[in-house]
Amino acid sequence: MINHQLKTWVNFSTPEARNIVRKILASAPRRELGLRTHDIYERAHEEFPDVTTDIPAVKPIPTGLRNHGGRYKPAKAIPLPPKLDHAIRSVKYLKKTILEEMAMAREIEKVHIRRGKLHEDGTRDISIVSKAHGKTEITSDLDMPTSTIWHWRLTPDYETNINNYPKPPIEKILWKPGEKESRRKAYRSTANGGDWNVGRTEGVGN
Repeated sequence: MINHQLKTWVNFSTPEARNIVRKILASAPRRELGLRTHDIYERAHEEFPDVTTDIPAVKPIPTGLRNHGGRYKPAKAIPLPPKLDHAIRSVKYLKKTILEEMAMAREIEKVHIRRGKLHEDGTRDISIVSKAHGKTEITSDLDMPTSTIWHWRLTPDYETNINNYPKPPIEKILWKPGEKESRRKAYRSTANGGDWNVGRTEGVGN
């Protein structure tokens, strides 16, 4: 595990997180329908509660000042994500980073599902629209409270794209030697009446 403190949240997907998503989508009740983002997130923590990553999502330490009407005050602490130590630490990280990167690698795809005619046996016609594979019509007992929903599903050839990812840019989010100390000195200088406005380190959020 990397022991260096990170200056921002991990803003790229990790192998551990992607593997969780693969397993969950592969075991979806109807694989061709996939699952919603929130369903993936909930199952990730129910079925894989102890999965962490070699790159921990360490809380950034704000070292700069923020301008409040001409007065500089210490930057506020960045809120912690709901599941800090887990490989999928938040819904936002799952949706904006993990799923988007897996879609770019063509492991998964987002599909638009439309509700159709309801039959006497309780099933209904459903249309599934995929950018890559066009429109598919099926009959399903899928519970759809709204007329349209968006789901994520595995692509037919996802196994050939598992390694289709660049090396994680961990160097970009690690503190460089002496960087943290220099920012602290700048902060003390400004707090004591100096006029150098030190920029606050921006976290990726949760």
